[in-house]
Amino acid sequence: MGERRGSRARRPRTGPRWTPVLLLGTLALLPATAGQAAADTGRSDVRLVYCLADEHRGELGDAAVRLGVVRRAPGPAGGTDAVRVPGREGGVMSLDAWAGKRTDDFERVCDAVMAAAGDPPGASADKGGGGLGGFTDGALLLVTGAVLTVLGQKTERISAERRTHGRQLTAAVLEFRRIAWLYLAEYEQVAETDHAEVARARATLTGLLALVPGPAARRAAARALAGSLPLADGLPRIRDGRLLQPQDRKNEADTVRTTLDRQTREVGELLRPAPVWWLRGSRHSGRPTSSGGQHG
Repeated sequence: MGERRGSRARRPRTGPRWTPVLLLGTLALLPATAGQAAADTGRSDVRLVYCLADEHRGELGDAAVRLGVVRRAPGPAGGTDAVRVPGREGGVMSLDAWAGKRTDDFERVCDAVMAAAGDPPGASADKGGGGLGGFTDGALLLVTGAVLTVLGQKTERISAERRTHGRQLTAAVLEFRRIAWLYLAEYEQVAETDHAEVARARATLTGLLALVPGPAARRAAARALAGSLPLADGLPRIRDGRLLQPQDRKNEADTVRTTLDRQTREVGELLRPAPVWWLRGSRHSGRPTSSGGQHG
């Protein structure tokens, strides 16, 4: 016995089913980080192109003076668009040199010029029309869309399967009840009534009850209901050595009919939404709620 247990192969553990979703989510965050860096670079490029263009250089110099970032250069020193930059490393320099050495001041002044002209700073770079920023934005949308599509398809597939199972279960319990009632009516008249058709209908219903999905309280209720279905065997012809009379058989049949009516309602309870069963499971732990059966 010890060798047999020792040689028994262990089933490998499988990872969580949501691991692929987490992986896709991680991949989605990578383009977002790269996209932000690309957008920042794009805005800097826009400032250089816009504010240092010939038609905007004068506006840039005037705005820098008004904002107190630079002073006008005296005389012709440094050229027509030269400015005097304060500070130890300042001095007279061209707008191009100032933009390269004092990047923060240049971006502040240029943003003001562009805002005054009605162009939001970096508007062209934020449109995502091309370059690395546009590519990463598109990749982010593509990955996010793929994740949502997969989750949506899976949810719809599960919902469709459960709706189909619910219809099959409803049809099976009604068919079992119909065939059982015919059997009981005939049994009241003839004790040796054939039970084969009832057994087949009961087996079909039992199989569908075994496939009822969670929560756990609903699965437990379905198993209890399957185990308590009547007519697993034919009704008796003799009891305690005495042949059952028509009235005795009618009493037997009426008892089964009462059980069938109750269990038909219990199958309907099994089809209620999952949140109802989560709440019921916390209250009753899947125990029977009525005598002789369990409300589904």
